[in-house]
Amino acid sequence: MAALLTCMTTLALAVTAVAGAGSPPAPSARSSGPTLAAEDTMYYEMPPVLVSSPRVTLDEILGRVARGERRRDSLMADQSVLVTTRLVRNADRGKPAELLTETVMRVYKKKPDRVRTQVLRDYRAGDEKKKHARVDVKMRARGGMDEEVVNFAFRPEARRQYKYRILGRELTGGHVVYRIAFEPRSLLDATEPRGVVWIDTNDFVIVRQELVFDRSPAAPIIKNVNRVVIERQNVDGYWVLKRVLLRAEATIPLPQVGRSFDFSLRFDDYAINRGLPDSLFIGPAEVK
Repeated sequence: MAALLTCMTTLALAVTAVAGAGSPPAPSARSSGPTLAAEDTMYYEMPPVLVSSPRVTLDEILGRVARGERRRDSLMADQSVLVTTRLVRNADRGKPAELLTETVMRVYKKKPDRVRTQVLRDYRAGDEKKKHARVDVKMRARGGMDEEVVNFAFRPEARRQYKYRILGRELTGGHVVYRIAFEPRSLLDATEPRGVVWIDTNDFVIVRQELVFDRSPAAPIIKNVNRVVIERQNVDGYWVLKRVLLRAEATIPLPQVGRSFDFSLRFDDYAINRGLPDSLFIGPAEVK
């Protein structure tokens, strides 16, 4: 406070010296416009203040994430979602990307393990040209709301299998987001991925994940999986999947696919906890 008063006093004296003690001075005979006062820029530096407060430890963060993911799962009794799967070739070889398959389906889930899939659109490259050879990709939904594809490395039973470290903390939307890196403890299985997750501290759930495979999990057909990105979105207060992106390269050119391809899943039009009847899940698993 004393430093602030001294600063204000100095500023007042400087203004008084420039303006004069009485009436303003007569304008110069050579000046036809307003007179501007010239003054030095005043600089003042406040001393740093050290604040000591306990930070959340890595173990505490991991424990909160495990509880946050369980809570996220427990809040949902049923859901329906529109899922779009796409397979695209020549994605990064300087050639035009070509859509090989696209399937749009409505997926219904209800705890504990009920699931039903209704295929709405099923496109395969080559069908319109009456070709015999075509690419066929099938994706089946699994029951449950736990989204293990996101939190597999952050379940309590996985703590012994992975090593973790904090990469950074970022202020986003008025709250803190942690970036946590993880990698397998054992070097024996190089097909296990390592990666980075973004953790929203409002709910302590994983909102984004990037995976890297040091060795292909599908050898010898797939040479390498260059990158996997998994993102979540908040729908009516529930964190659910938004998209999954995978880019891979085959060991040899695959028929109708080539060497390089992208596979994606997109999740839209969620309806959560609408009270799906059990009768919805009676009958064929897939309807076209």
